[in-house]
Amino acid sequence: MAERFAQSLEKSDFQEAWIDGDASARWRSASGHGPDVGASASGSSLLEVEPGKRLPRHTDSAEETIVVVDGTASVILGEEPDELEAGGVALIPEGVPHEVRNAGDEPLRFVAVYAGTDVVTTYEQEVQPDGSRERQTVG
Repeated sequence: MAERFAQSLEKSDFQEAWIDGDASARWRSASGHGPDVGASASGSSLLEVEPGKRLPRHTDSAEETIVVVDGTASVILGEEPDELEAGGVALIPEGVPHEVRNAGDEPLRFVAVYAGTDVVTTYEQEVQPDGSRERQTVG
């Protein structure tokens, strides 16, 4: 029998993250789903970005689909920005540098769905509070 799993943005345990010396690079993230709930081929993260802030440039070790839940996102893939409203979807190929900026006046909330269960995100700069460039996004 398949295991059931449901996740809510409102009930998630968000963790703060930031880059020292860059006031715009500040976000909150929480685990979505992964192997711990029976996923065998995908994983996800839940993210929140306040107005004027961004999830800084990084790469992921798996293909990523960004789904905007609330607010307006500017998704910069390589050098090309695309603006997405709630319900918008962006596809990020594995290993391609990208960032997500809050392009609106309200909090931006989105789900990052990964085509893998062991995903590592690598940022261009060290991320606080742990001071590492790599984070285990799913796994």
